[in-house]
Amino acid sequence: MNDYAPASSLGWLDLDTAASERVASLLRSLEEPGTIDALGLGSIRDTFSDMLTPGTSTVQTRLRYFIFLPWIFQRLETEGVPPASFARKLRDYEAKLIDCLRHLGPNQGVIGRIAGRSLRRMPSDVYWGSMTAWGIRRLDLSIAEYGQQARARGRFRPERDDDGNATEPAGSIWASVPEAPENFLTGQVTFELEPDEAQTLTDGIRRRHPDTLIAALTTVRGLSLDNIDYPWFVPVPRLPGRLVEMLHHARCFSELTHGPQLVYNLLLARAARRELGWDTEELEENQKRHLDGWSDQVGGRHEELRAWVEAPHEFRQVLAGYGVAQSTLHYWDAMAQHAVDDPARFAERPEVHRLIRDRERRLKSKRARLSHRAALETWNQMPFGGQLDYRWGITKTYLRDLAAAGVGG
Repeated sequence: MNDYAPASSLGWLDLDTAASERVASLLRSLEEPGTIDALGLGSIRDTFSDMLTPGTSTVQTRLRYFIFLPWIFQRLETEGVPPASFARKLRDYEAKLIDCLRHLGPNQGVIGRIAGRSLRRMPSDVYWGSMTAWGIRRLDLSIAEYGQQARARGRFRPERDDDGNATEPAGSIWASVPEAPENFLTGQVTFELEPDEAQTLTDGIRRRHPDTLIAALTTVRGLSLDNIDYPWFVPVPRLPGRLVEMLHHARCFSELTHGPQLVYNLLLARAARRELGWDTEELEENQKRHLDGWSDQVGGRHEELRAWVEAPHEFRQVLAGYGVAQSTLHYWDAMAQHAVDDPARFAERPEVHRLIRDRERRLKSKRARLSHRAALETWNQMPFGGQLDYRWGITKTYLRDLAAAGVGG
């Protein structure tokens, strides 16, 4: 193997807030564990994730950051921090927040516990785009744009109820949140939500996204999620019909798309052994075992999965308006049909191999590992993907935080 280490860069013109948010979301998704999208199905994955649990991301950790951050931003507004000093002062306060949380120790969701002030992506960057979904941020601004207007508290028309009465004071980007304690940023804090904080968050998500899974689950008490690996296994008997339909499509897509990911890994391992002389026998056997398990899974639900594949118009209707490319849908239609036609022999079908090679080449050109030796040489021999759970891990964490405060399950 040679010492070639390709460097990548990404540039864009920051023309408006919407474009800035899209780029930020793209960069966040590229850093999220388990989201490496070798076969270009990430747009469908992210659409279902946003439908089921809007405002979540797998790089988020704990729900109380949705409360901590408005407290910090409101303090910056009150202090009248000028635009030239805004970014530095924001980092100062977020570094103090890290210090106030560090006592919780490892594996508790403290962002930047080790890096501290030198952390590259502060919590504000991780949570900024999501605070709108949870009803906390009410102005469509990037952090940089907000920093330019923070002293003036923005230009905002108040929300009104059905009778035309203002529900929030004019001029604030932030929805009403409980006041920060006096020792905020000076003493130790925890991720335990106060009941009024939890109620603020659940009211926001229910109001803005009432037909989502996370909104529905915030109304259920006594629900244990510890051993539930996927959202469609949650034992809630009376979910709204639209949500039941969404979960059905999400589950079928999740189960069927796992097979092509495993085949892609298998083809990579074989190519590396054949062309580069690498020892990939263990990896190949591992992927074959996973493929056997996947075949059994598909076989166990074959009637339902075949019916789903043979009614692609319903799947497309669910995705309509979410920007999923037609080329992606055409690729998926062909792949899904092969998956239900013969799951036991799916991994060795030449048609499946051709679809995967062509798809990677279309997406990556000279960076396609199955088509270009130089690209294959950069592979670290780690398998890609896994069965999609649509950010269910962070959703469970958020629901546990709410339940501990006496809200929902």
